[in-house]
Amino acid sequence: MGFLHSSSLFPFLLVFIVSFSWPITSSADIYGDFLHCLSSSSISNLVYTQMNSSYSSILESTIHNSRFITPTSPKPWVIVTPLHVSHVQATIRCSKIHGLQLRTRSGGHDFEGVSYISESESPFVIIDLANLRSVQVDVENEVAWVQSGAIMGELYCEIAQKNRTLAFPGYGLLFRKYGLAADNVIDAEFIDANGRILNRKSMGEDLFWAIRGGGGGSFGIVLSWKIKLVHVGETVTVFSISKTLEQNATQILHRWQYISYKFPDGMYPSITISTTNTTTQDGRNLTVVVTFSTMFLGRANELVLLMQNIFSELGLTSKDCNEMSFVESILALGLLPNQNLEILLDRNYRVSFLVATPSFKTKSDYVKKPIPEIGFQGIWSQLLEPEARGATFNFVAYGGKMDEFPESAVPFPHRKGNLYKISYNIRWREDDNVNSERYIAWMRRFYSYMKPFVSKSPREAYVNYRDLDIGKNNEDGYTTYAQMSVWGRKYFKNNFDRLVKIKTKIDPENFFWHQQSISPYFG
Repeated sequence: MGFLHSSSLFPFLLVFIVSFSWPITSSADIYGDFLHCLSSSSISNLVYTQMNSSYSSILESTIHNSRFITPTSPKPWVIVTPLHVSHVQATIRCSKIHGLQLRTRSGGHDFEGVSYISESESPFVIIDLANLRSVQVDVENEVAWVQSGAIMGELYCEIAQKNRTLAFPGYGLLFRKYGLAADNVIDAEFIDANGRILNRKSMGEDLFWAIRGGGGGSFGIVLSWKIKLVHVGETVTVFSISKTLEQNATQILHRWQYISYKFPDGMYPSITISTTNTTTQDGRNLTVVVTFSTMFLGRANELVLLMQNIFSELGLTSKDCNEMSFVESILALGLLPNQNLEILLDRNYRVSFLVATPSFKTKSDYVKKPIPEIGFQGIWSQLLEPEARGATFNFVAYGGKMDEFPESAVPFPHRKGNLYKISYNIRWREDDNVNSERYIAWMRRFYSYMKPFVSKSPREAYVNYRDLDIGKNNEDGYTTYAQMSVWGRKYFKNNFDRLVKIKTKIDPENFFWHQQSISPYFG
């Protein structure tokens, strides 16, 4: 039937569901009362129930990890797709009244799916913000208002259409020059558990600090962000050079560790490590390939001269370099050099170097001391195991502007002292989900192998590469401070304590909860 096109259909659907979908139980009563509550708020045409023919397509529309699209995956009772702030307020109010858990989904890129699934048996509702996706760019004042349902590609394209010398840092190409996205947010429109609409002034600096990187879905719902735009110039230069083990990849990578964090802040040095088919001298048909990539805010001749002076081992020449606009460099480093910019507007496209196949598991680490060559030899041997055929590692150099921000500037604490961050990704086809535990087990073994080479006390992790293996909340919603600290300090280090205090103040009943949300202090 699609979604409900008019409020006149809502009572009929309500009677049908309550009468035929469940026996007369308290669950059915709660479900019916919840739907009635929504219908009284005049948003019935934005509500998708499991009886809707469009329910599955809406649910799966921004699920980017198909290991959470299985017959046994917990599914929401209802999906609400608001068009206005009042629709969000109504969904919060009705969910609270009837004791339903709430999940908030914007881009749907959460690596563990916590924005659209629940591990507990409690019924839950999804607020899907995909319709709240406007981007308003003010070139003169170099700012933009971006609704939370917008994806980064939509933001990049809107900025580029107005001015190709402006951009937004995000977490990526510009963070060594200008810091993180959170460092460049200057205001927000936010709804708390009581349905109050707050901005930076009315919410106060503590809460404004917490929502800029303190873990999505913990404090309330951010409807839009006001962000500061930054300058990138008309031309940037990009290169990618691949080396196999037989081409001295190990030695070049070992050297990269010592110098990449010292590169000028206008450079974004990164590495992708994977395997490729080949014929080696010792008869193997598989080898490791290390791809060295960089985006540089400047011309190719400047970059070549710079690299010859500081990293001659790579052998960069002008033939390896491509000059382009900043927005085009996003495509080039996303392995989409021949695509039109409109691909950035495709909400269903998966970034090829990270999640090229539908199912994946990701972990992260921070490296503070160079890994010795013998450590890389152990990495290579494990990458060549059969289970690792879909594994890819990404190294992103730190330094630059990141060294200048104190760890407490925003909840994200990983600043000075980090050489680079690693993300470990293993991917497999959706039709191979029956073997998912085999691949995840390999990832966990490899993560254990890396322990001596990465940060310690705590072993740090990046919250946007969420990993439930490092710890999660109790299903009953009551997680002690000690339990929560196990994973909370890995993500936030000493900022974790401040986040708990703010959560206790803003949402003491823990209405906004998921497997790794910040919980109030329960002792």
